[in-house]
Amino acid sequence: MTETRATTSQNTDARRDILSSIRQSLAASMPFDTEWRTHHGHSNGSLAEQDLAPSTISRSRLVEDFQKSLEMVGGHCTIVSDENKAAEEIRNVISTLAVSRIAISDSELVKRLVDRNSKIEVVENAPAKYLFDCDLGITSAQLAIAETGTLVLESDRESHRLTSLVPPVHLCVIKADNIRQTLGEILEIVSRDLSRTVTFITGASRTSDIELTLAIGVHGPGELHVIVIAD
Repeated sequence: MTETRATTSQNTDARRDILSSIRQSLAASMPFDTEWRTHHGHSNGSLAEQDLAPSTISRSRLVEDFQKSLEMVGGHCTIVSDENKAAEEIRNVISTLAVSRIAISDSELVKRLVDRNSKIEVVENAPAKYLFDCDLGITSAQLAIAETGTLVLESDRESHRLTSLVPPVHLCVIKADNIRQTLGEILEIVSRDLSRTVTFITGASRTSDIELTLAIGVHGPGELHVIVIAD
């Protein structure tokens, strides 16, 4: 009987500690939830109606929403007018990070934008062993979600997975035409010709698996840069 009471007391203490930790985490996230609601607003329609309704938002508004959403989750977003400016911004990021080894996907857009010179080693479709020694991975993205700042990469259209996941910093280039407002719109598009793998990337890699403590860069890049080409 005494042992049973001790076990019950331990379970009660553990439950109280878990609930207390959850309350603290919810309280800490409240300012971000308020910011999200302020930014995105609400609709009287159902969630399904909001997701499946075709977007009537202007391209400039979609780009602005995407930038705000991405920066809210710790990403870096730069909007440029054309590919020449995009190439210039890539050079700026490379210079700022002082990288010496770069892995790039097989995206034709990326290959056009990345300068190749003797000072920096650039490898396309690098094997996994090489990628762990790279400072930066550069890919494009087929789509993006404005309301969450999420990049959508389709494997059948670009060999990108390890390049976007292994190096400590990921730089992605996307054209403004490929940004949509909601996840529902994106799912409708990708389902028409579904790739073997569709990767959704929202900010830098992060996890709270252990004791609800946020850790950055555990399961992927710890830093994300996105360049949006508005033209």
